[in-house]
Amino acid sequence: MKQLAWVFVLCAAVFAQSDRGSITGVISDPGGAVVPAAEIEAKNTATGGVYRAVSTATGNYTLSELPTGPYELSVTVAGFKKFVRQGLDLQVGQTLRIDAALEVGAASESVTVSASAPLLKTESGELSHNVTAQRVDELPVGQIGGIRNILTVSQLLPGVVYSPGSVRLNGAPTNTQNTRIEGQDATYGLGQILNSVTQPSVDAIQEYAVQTSNYAAEFGQAGGGVFNVTMRSGTNQFHGSAYDYFANEALNAYGSFTHTRGRFRRNDYGFTAGGPAWIPKVYDGHNKSFFFFSWEDLPQSTLNTTTFNTVPTQAYRNGDFSAATAAVGNKVLSTDILGRPIIQNSIYDPNTERTVNVGGLNYIVRDPFPGNKIGPDRFDPVAAKIQSLVPLPAGPFAGLLVNNGLYPFPTDNRNFISSLKLDHLLSARHKLSFFWSRTHSDSNYSPGAPIGGGAEGLPQPISEASSTRFYGHRYTLNYDLTVTPTILLHLGGGYQDSGLYTFAQTTNYDPTKELGLKGPFQPYTFPNFFGMVSTAYGGLKNLGEIIQGKQNTLMQKPTAVAGVTWVKNNHTYKLGAEMRLQGYPNYNVLGTNGGYTFNAAETGLPYLNTTTVAGGTIGFPYASFLLGLVDSANIRVPAVARLGNQQWGMYAQDTWKVTRRFTLDYGLRYDYSTYQKEQYGRQADFSATTPNPSAGGRLGAAIYEGSLPGRCNCSFAHNYPWAFGPRMGFAYQITTKTVVRGGVGIIYNGTANNNIATRAVTSSNPFSSPSFGQPAMVLNQGVPLTAAQIAWPNFSPGYYPLPGLAGPPIYIDPNAGRPARQYEWSIGLQREIVRDLVVEATYVGNRGIWWPAGVLTNYNANTPDQLKAYGLDITNAADRAVLNAPLNSPTAGRFQNRLPYAGFPAGSTVAQSLRPFPQFSSGLTPTWAPLGNTWYDSLQVKATKRLSHGLDFTWAFTYQKSLNLGSESDGGAGQVNDVFNRPQNKVLSVMDQKYATVIAANYSLPKWGSNRVLSYVVRDWQIGAILNYASGFPILAPAAQNNLNTMLFRATPGTAISFANRVPGEPLFTHDLNCRCFDPDKTFVLNPKAWTDPAPGQWGTAAPYYSDYRGRRRPQESFEFGRLFRIREGISLSVRAEFTNIFNRTVLPFGTGLVSTNALLPQTRVNNNDPNSKVTGGFGWLNTTLAGTPRQGQIVARFRF
Repeated sequence: MKQLAWVFVLCAAVFAQSDRGSITGVISDPGGAVVPAAEIEAKNTATGGVYRAVSTATGNYTLSELPTGPYELSVTVAGFKKFVRQGLDLQVGQTLRIDAALEVGAASESVTVSASAPLLKTESGELSHNVTAQRVDELPVGQIGGIRNILTVSQLLPGVVYSPGSVRLNGAPTNTQNTRIEGQDATYGLGQILNSVTQPSVDAIQEYAVQTSNYAAEFGQAGGGVFNVTMRSGTNQFHGSAYDYFANEALNAYGSFTHTRGRFRRNDYGFTAGGPAWIPKVYDGHNKSFFFFSWEDLPQSTLNTTTFNTVPTQAYRNGDFSAATAAVGNKVLSTDILGRPIIQNSIYDPNTERTVNVGGLNYIVRDPFPGNKIGPDRFDPVAAKIQSLVPLPAGPFAGLLVNNGLYPFPTDNRNFISSLKLDHLLSARHKLSFFWSRTHSDSNYSPGAPIGGGAEGLPQPISEASSTRFYGHRYTLNYDLTVTPTILLHLGGGYQDSGLYTFAQTTNYDPTKELGLKGPFQPYTFPNFFGMVSTAYGGLKNLGEIIQGKQNTLMQKPTAVAGVTWVKNNHTYKLGAEMRLQGYPNYNVLGTNGGYTFNAAETGLPYLNTTTVAGGTIGFPYASFLLGLVDSANIRVPAVARLGNQQWGMYAQDTWKVTRRFTLDYGLRYDYSTYQKEQYGRQADFSATTPNPSAGGRLGAAIYEGSLPGRCNCSFAHNYPWAFGPRMGFAYQITTKTVVRGGVGIIYNGTANNNIATRAVTSSNPFSSPSFGQPAMVLNQGVPLTAAQIAWPNFSPGYYPLPGLAGPPIYIDPNAGRPARQYEWSIGLQREIVRDLVVEATYVGNRGIWWPAGVLTNYNANTPDQLKAYGLDITNAADRAVLNAPLNSPTAGRFQNRLPYAGFPAGSTVAQSLRPFPQFSSGLTPTWAPLGNTWYDSLQVKATKRLSHGLDFTWAFTYQKSLNLGSESDGGAGQVNDVFNRPQNKVLSVMDQKYATVIAANYSLPKWGSNRVLSYVVRDWQIGAILNYASGFPILAPAAQNNLNTMLFRATPGTAISFANRVPGEPLFTHDLNCRCFDPDKTFVLNPKAWTDPAPGQWGTAAPYYSDYRGRRRPQESFEFGRLFRIREGISLSVRAEFTNIFNRTVLPFGTGLVSTNALLPQTRVNNNDPNSKVTGGFGWLNTTLAGTPRQGQIVARFRF
């Protein structure tokens, strides 16, 4: 690949990317003959900048790489009158077609045409949408609270599924779009969800262009489309603004179910100023030097009164768990091997564990705690100290088992955003443009932040809350040279320096001194405790900061672009390439006091090898916690690393005006991206061919990349060298008002590098339960590791696993350097209905392959064929008993005491011992495995009404279907039914919205009659609205409860191994979710009879998602009302009120707020004998404490000059 790198270096002279626009057309005489050598001049009427070209031998001309803005076009030819076209407004990525029909006469005479640029797109088959910053400002686009996000404009477009922090374009995986600012790549490599905290101010933006399909070959490494942003420039006139977005809880409605309205205070204020660079008597920059400066400050303070927590009741604190069994009416799930009833939520005493022989087989059993109560004398002293830090239930639901703790807490956020753009015309041929921006964001004790947050109102040190700080610096420099009237050179460079810092609220916490928890700690923050809660029956939420300490993660990204445009006859050729070098240094002090996870298994029945019986559960997580029985743990030490990757691209394209009516675009792009790696080889990777000294030399160990001592002298993955992407598009003007447009192409995304998930090379030291129900450690006995065992970096292949069983190191897929490939096509018709109104209808389709999809593979799972080789059949009850039996138990039969290697935990199950890599207790799912596919088809209709008579609007409608195979990145997505039967996992996308429509309109009242007083009172009142209506998202089918995973281990993180079978003819819902005919607090909305569990040892037949199994429809209406006050010419003040969810619709909870994962989960109420009492858990429960946001409002004032 060294030769390939030299090719890129040598091609540096022909790099390019464009955030500009073009004007093209044909010059003809009165007889229709083409006119060559005509002098073309486009003048930017705001800056005075002049751009020149000449028509070719075929009469064609093209002015490329023009900065966006207002233009006047003139054509001069000897013997003809001068042609002048005024009122042209050039947008980002737009190609305006302006033909000039000359009239015979003297050049001193002129023919002037004043008309807006046509809305018809006659010069390209690209599917793109332009939105000006002024339009965004005049509509209630942004959410109330947080930084105004540049991605919010996408909600106005067809084919888009948008929510704050999440954008999906035309069925591509979420947040796979590419963002460009001033022509330079500005995609935030630490995760696109964080774009808003590193973006420039919305008020510094001139225009957005969103390119969603069939875009030119100059754009690449953007599987989900391109957000092309152009920043504002100064003009010959001084202009600016000052504004304030004021939000207060007085403008908000009360919560539909909580009936509370927390304090919410925000002022988003700032100013902009731009004009010519002018120093009196020193320098006059009119017509050549310009600046535009923007400054924004956003302080925000809230009092959260809607976050409910689950904390232990007083009875639970005393060890009395009788309420958990009473909540289900002491339901008997089955009988145990001794003939005793198994009662749901019953807890079993580990001190009574013994082996009994029944029917010639041995079983490990326990006795239940009498009355389901644990005596305080049995409490682990460390657990007791932790419990003493937890507050008692409080708030309106303090009497319930779940969501019973409401502890109002403040949050404070502050954001500073500033930017500066400088433009300078060195001469008519040489132009420079520089842009700088700085974003700084501080969040203190903030809930739900993209990284960190987690605040819930619990006191320090046990709260999950942490502080976060983001900063982003961006620099770009662009240079344009008109080499000849038909050749233009564009060069650009940029640098993006961004950082993410997390800070603990509590530091230097010594768990040995404070809690009595001993271990090889490097004290920093309170330890983390997980898994102590039962969703329906209570316990204790997670404790400890969600980030688990301190983390500094940076992104340093230099970029370079350049290109050559050559107009030759009726062709416009472009050659270019680009470069992105991305580095991610990070320093982590995470989990150095440990993270400890609890499970119901430690208070369950060991011989069952599961806590699920007949759809109910036994054992109780919080009981396991009180006994100090840890199911798994992870201890870390500080780590320093630097990850990074490179992306290169080059292209050639041609716009060919075949005839005056027909334009053909075609081009070829080549992309080369490397997979992400650690600079010094300190990141461990799993190797299936390396002997593991900690596992008796069995294959399956950690390796380290590179050629330094202790490394593997290898690379974890290889890069893909064949990413060639051809593109072709066309536009045919059937009539002067009708155009048919279409295209097809192959587009590559960049290699996966989502650093939200993989931003750190951490010194992870996990260990877990040696067998079902046996603790990995006991809290008061301390962590069974030494400082030497967890030292980092450790290049030993036996570093994993630690004594016992543990998860493997990260496994980077060998094909991680292969970027996703997207096949895209579209064809549509565009029609001008009347002046300033255009309607278009387009079929848009694509097929994606090689998207990251680790959920489709598990290299440490048992297969039925593999088990058959040992004479085992999972459909046979006796064989299932053998697989679930501990190796040291006679129930294991011929497998008794057959350890795969010396030191293997004898209490582990037979099934664990038969895994391909039995030394690891979890699956081997590859990171960045390019196995995912997507399918997308849609009809997209759009109407655009340009401002006239005070009204402008857009209407977009989408009818679509989106399928995927393992490529989802959204919460609850990526579900698979069988990792060894990959094709059957082609399913409906979790983000599929069958129908979606959005109307965005703004109307301003005109003057009223001749009465000046009446006219002043009535005119300039404004109303704006965004009305968004869409289908609900699919609901995940309930998981099968037949415990296949205890034998096959085929589930991957976050997925179900199999799904319950759907019962034909049985309704899925008890009520129509859209009917408003039920009380969500008192109604189970899902029908458990619609699902049945597969037989033991059998796979479910259901898909994860069904088109007729969806959440409630999603209406979202935002309105604004206000008045523009014209103070004098060029000076005005606008004041308006904006409201989201204007009609205060009740937004029912969805996702985690709707319990849908287990159809056998018993349905419970506060009073199970009263069908009208409040629902507290079970299948179909709507957790209304997680309902959507009620109406919110803000006042916006903006002064312009």
